[in-house]
Amino acid sequence: MKGLLIRDYKIILHNKKMFVILLIVQMLALQNYNGYSFLIGYTVMIFVLLILNTITMDEYYKGIPFLMTMPIRRETYVTEKYVLMLGFSFLGAMLSTALVILLHRGIMREILLESILIYVILALFQLFMLPIQLKFGGEKGRIVLIGLLSCITVIATSLNTILPSAFGMQGMIGNLMRNMLTGFLSLPSGMMVFILLLVFIACLTISYCISLQVMRKKEF
Repeated sequence: MKGLLIRDYKIILHNKKMFVILLIVQMLALQNYNGYSFLIGYTVMIFVLLILNTITMDEYYKGIPFLMTMPIRRETYVTEKYVLMLGFSFLGAMLSTALVILLHRGIMREILLESILIYVILALFQLFMLPIQLKFGGEKGRIVLIGLLSCITVIATSLNTILPSAFGMQGMIGNLMRNMLTGFLSLPSGMMVFILLLVFIACLTISYCISLQVMRKKEF
């Protein structure tokens, strides 16, 4: 796995333009006192895209078939992608959070809590994206992801508007979701983080198992 991590690290370093863009956006976001949430989330997403780009590069240059001719197991490849994605995005969250705290020390606790929430939410999104990328590759994976997100949006809209209107339950689902969100946000910060971590571990296990099955069935 060490060799795979070094290889992907070198691929990431070739994307110097992304780091320049990230630096410019950080400087602009820091001009706004309330812009730190955007800064943390944007930094993590850039780091995630850099990792997903390594899968696209493997697909484009036939890197996976080449790696499979070496003493590298498919399970090792999957594990390395998860370690790299979660670790690298965590590094992005840590760096951006440290930068924000240096400038806004008076609200350090609020920044740390918000940083954890942003990272966990985006990490869940990563766990959703990675099996799709491994299954369909870079270009097709983006199309499938957009399609799935569109379907989810349509279903959510239907549940909140069309179906309640048909059955005389206008606003019931929306109110239920708002009440659940309000109840969750009213919990102590430690309990919120604990619940999110439990959800994250469950989603990580499911996503990892799906990715393993995808790679085991993949033909090169």
